[in-house]
Amino acid sequence: MKPDIPSPPGYEAIEDITITLQAELDHKTVPFEQLVNLSVGSVLQLGRPTGENVDLYAENVLLGSGEILIVDSTLAVRIADLKNKPTETKLPSTGKGPSIAH
Repeated sequence: MKPDIPSPPGYEAIEDITITLQAELDHKTVPFEQLVNLSVGSVLQLGRPTGENVDLYAENVLLGSGEILIVDSTLAVRIADLKNKPTETKLPSTGKGPSIAH
């Protein structure tokens, strides 16, 4: 388990705000006729190949992509990349403990 990462200076006032995260496997546009004919057991074939990363969104804004995992019998997503963020980021030091790089 990773230790809590301290907020960069100036973020203390907003660090308790909750953000909705979504992992999107794929999306599909179907004719209305196909929609009304769906029933339990129907199969919707998606266009994304197996093994491809899912898209990650924060409040409907594309954040990056991730790999689907199973952790303790539940689905999880491992971050594979973050949009517009270098792969190695060092948070500024607050002077109140060690700096954490990830």
